[in-house]
Amino acid sequence: MRRGVLPVIAICLLAACGPSPLPGGSRVSDGVYWRLNTLGEGERFPTDSDSVMVRVRMSLKDAAPGSLFSTERWYGMAGAPGAADYFTKLHSGDSATVLLQAGKLPWAEFGAIRPASAVDTMWIELELAMRAMRSLEQSRMMQEALLQARTELDEDSILGVYLADTAQHWRKAYGLWYSLAPDAKQGARVSYGELVTIAYTATFLDNGKVFDKEAESTGGLTFRLGDPGQVVKGMEIATSLLPRKGGHGRFILPSDLAFGPTGSSSGIVPPWTPVLYEVSVLPPKPDQTQAAR
Repeated sequence: MRRGVLPVIAICLLAACGPSPLPGGSRVSDGVYWRLNTLGEGERFPTDSDSVMVRVRMSLKDAAPGSLFSTERWYGMAGAPGAADYFTKLHSGDSATVLLQAGKLPWAEFGAIRPASAVDTMWIELELAMRAMRSLEQSRMMQEALLQARTELDEDSILGVYLADTAQHWRKAYGLWYSLAPDAKQGARVSYGELVTIAYTATFLDNGKVFDKEAESTGGLTFRLGDPGQVVKGMEIATSLLPRKGGHGRFILPSDLAFGPTGSSSGIVPPWTPVLYEVSVLPPKPDQTQAAR
């Protein structure tokens, strides 16, 4: 079916092109010309929610293809609107040449650095080949598969990058990293066997996304420190480092003190994932004080 429309496309191109600095090409706008080179087997054009795999070769007009820049990579359509103007004209398997002036080329969106010598009116030849496309749902499924395939080496990398990038001073003890606020350095600490109420926010180290939270405004989380199945081991240790009358700290939990090599049972936390908890001990409730006696 796609093959049948090729003559129509060719006629339209020839009718629209007029005098063109791109042989066989048609004028798209001022300083931009387009030529379809190869017709693939794809049945649809990409949309804003898709990701596309595109081979990009960039050169000065009539120079060797790719002599300025060359890549083959995935692009998010929504994240590169200037480049996407050209990607939306391609089905999977299609290839095209774009001739445009340097001032109209979205260099950064393609991943290229504009040469200092490239004046706005200089002609740049862009060869594009659409290798594949995937929908938002397909991208999510692939991302989830990658997360679920995490290994211990991935965890080591995440921890290393986070600790190297953060300016905060971390101390390490009991298998985790921690940084206590000044209010957490005064008073007796929470003891095992005591009822304690905490507020906390749990985030992933690699992207900062919150995956769990208990706020003070909703009463926090009350549990008896040391009772099995209440919180992950790292949270027990974190709480035991805070004073029972209130205090705040930040704690990096490696996976062996969090959700382990298989991740959380809900699937929200992938395998081998270190996490960051910000924990505050809330003042004891009257019933907690009585229960502790």
